[in-house]
Amino acid sequence: MEKCPVTIFVSVYNIEQYLERFFDCLDKQTFKDYKVLMLDDGSTDNSLSICCTHAEQDSRIKVVSIEHVGISAARNILLGMLDTEFATSLDGDDYFEPDYLKHLMDAQKKYNADFVISNVIYVNPEGVEINRFIPRKEAYYTKEQFHDILPELIDEYRMNYLYAKLYRTVYLNDIRVEPDVKQGSDTMINIQYVMLINNLAVIENYDYQYYNYTTRSVTSYCDIDYFWRVLRIHKFIYNVTEKNGYLNDKMLYAIDRRIMYTGRFAIFRISRLDINKKNMLAAAHKTIHSDEYLRSYYRLKEKGQLEMLKYKVFHPGEEEEYIKRKYIRKRKDRILKHTPRIVFKAYHNIKKSLGLI
Repeated sequence: MEKCPVTIFVSVYNIEQYLERFFDCLDKQTFKDYKVLMLDDGSTDNSLSICCTHAEQDSRIKVVSIEHVGISAARNILLGMLDTEFATSLDGDDYFEPDYLKHLMDAQKKYNADFVISNVIYVNPEGVEINRFIPRKEAYYTKEQFHDILPELIDEYRMNYLYAKLYRTVYLNDIRVEPDVKQGSDTMINIQYVMLINNLAVIENYDYQYYNYTTRSVTSYCDIDYFWRVLRIHKFIYNVTEKNGYLNDKMLYAIDRRIMYTGRFAIFRISRLDINKKNMLAAAHKTIHSDEYLRSYYRLKEKGQLEMLKYKVFHPGEEEEYIKRKYIRKRKDRILKHTPRIVFKAYHNIKKSLGLI
């Protein structure tokens, strides 16, 4: 009997409400010759029980349970367990179309590709589309062409996730990330992977829907340390691409863009934290005046590339005004939420009678 060609590997942690949809998507796959490897990372809900029930009904599904170790350590375990020629990763709380596997496997066969990259649609919890990957025509790239295509894939955030991709597992088995990485382990795996492979194919299909849940474990890591946690990813990209000879001007621009965006998003998140303004300002100042942020800022400015960014960057010195504005508005919103409308109406009338408004 011919060996099964592809494994779907899934890390599971407290997603019981989404798993039936996940297994329904599996059942509807038009490409049937697959195995499923599910690692339950110490779930405290019924996730493990649901996975085991489906494994009893389908011999292609294997479930492994461990004590909670976190996403990066769990991924390391999964990567070491893959034993088919190809593998694809899925998130148990997302949705994928019936031809998801078929399109990936067809492209691999067509190009004899080590890596196949598909497209993603981002949806809200109700399933309504909110964004999607930038359209890119189907194409095949050799290793010699990676210098041009890799910065673009990074800039388009296609390297941020393991899903919507097909991997040749011989290159995956020995890849690992540091277990304490809370955010960005997918990117670190992908960057290491493309340094090993000989070619890749990009296909046009939008078969994967990423559900943007506000309670999602990784995407909820938007606290006062957000910038420094994500900066670790950017430094990793820089070091790996430099070591392997891929750190050209295009790559540097892609990395600098990401650092600029991370800084802007970090300040936005800091302004929404429930801390006093002094601490907000200190955290914002530390971010915008970090060596890494300033280095990227002045490098882009010197090349005239700040204006090329799709969003307004934070210039050093602007963080105080931004935090002040956000903090006052947040306090006002909080007061409005807890103060009876009749008090504001009376206060408004007093100011009006005194000619102050």
